[in-house]
This record gives sequence, C-alpha cells and structure tokens, in this order.
Amino acid sequence: MALIWKEQLSTGVWWQEKQHREMLDRFGKLMAALEYGRERADVDAVYDFVESYLARHFNSEESAMERSGYSGRKSHMAEHRKLAQEISMLRSELDSGARLSLVLKVQRRIVDWFVNHIGNMDKSLGAYLRSEDLKHQLVVNC
Repeated sequence: MALIWKEQLSTGVWWQEKQHREMLDRFGKLMAALEYGRERADVDAVYDFVESYLARHFNSEESAMERSGYSGRKSHMAEHRKLAQEISMLRSELDSGARLSLVLKVQRRIVDWFVNHIGNMDKSLGAYLRSEDLKHQLVVNC
C-alpha cells in the first residue's frame, strides 16, 4: 500500500519534512512487505530501518525542542514515547507470527498516529522553529 504525502502535512521546516516523507515511505514499504508475504528477512530489514529512522527523527525533533526552549516539549516527547511503544508491541506481534493483522494495525494505529501527530504537534513545532528568533537553530543532521 503506497502512502501519499499531502501538503497539509507540511511543517515548513526542511529537515523535519524530509524525515517525515522518508518515514511515510518506509511505513508504506513495511505494510507492503507484510501484506504481500515477503520473506521474513525482508520484513525484518524494513522494520529495522523504520525503528532506527524513527529513533533518529525523534532525536532530531527533541534536540531542536530542547535547544530552542520549546514549551510543548514534554507533551511532544510523550507522544514520541507512545509511538515507540506501539512499534515495539507490533514487533512482538511480528515475532509471534502475525502478518495480516499486523498490516491492519500498522495502517490503523501507526499511520493514523503519524498523520495526526504531524498535523498537530509537528506543525506547531514547525511554526515555532520558523519564527525569526530561531532560524539559526534549524540545521539538524538528516
């Protein structure tokens, strides 16, 4: 299942958007690998990438929030932890042999969370980071 980037998800912060687009693409690849019965090694490789890239993305955002003194940092980070827990639970299901049910859960829980998180929390963070006083803090390793 291809997941399509929509402009309403735009945060206006180049590194954040680059990472969001990549994650959306990888979530789509994970769902396709599960749905089409790819070899376990292929599924694991995609899943491993999703986990590591997500951790890197969260680190980028959390670093920017900390450096900039973003007031919504605690609740934003709590949402990141919630998704990390979901990913971990889904990995356990995968390890126990789930396939199709896992595809549906990834689509319903993770992708919905991702779109809602970007559409709300990340857009607010993006607006804050784009403010004139913080432009020097926008550079993050992608």
